[in-house]
Amino acid sequence: MKHIKAFSLKLVALLVLSFIILNIIFEMPGDSVFAIALITAILIYILGDLVILKNSGNMVATFVDAGAAFVISVAYLTAMTDGEAIVASFVFALGVALFETFFHNWLLKDQSGSSRSPY
Repeated sequence: MKHIKAFSLKLVALLVLSFIILNIIFEMPGDSVFAIALITAILIYILGDLVILKNSGNMVATFVDAGAAFVISVAYLTAMTDGEAIVASFVFALGVALFETFFHNWLLKDQSGSSRSPY
């Protein structure tokens, strides 16, 4: 249940973040924004939160999450649009890094009370 709660929070945050940055500011198509948010949420939850966060800590996991968000969004936007993919992806990655810093702190604090915690 904790994974569902944590992943849902991450997905909603990335949907909002990608909508504001990619759709409103950089005018990327809505379907691309949704796809980027979904793919990014799944991959960085598995890689950053389940693997790296528990082994390496918040700072490393945040950098990995931001880097992954940048690579995913550049790859997707370059393939699907003619817009400013690198600049938009960089701003999106900065937003992801800011969110992930607080999200990782919440995960570590929220999950520390459980003896079966994966974090």
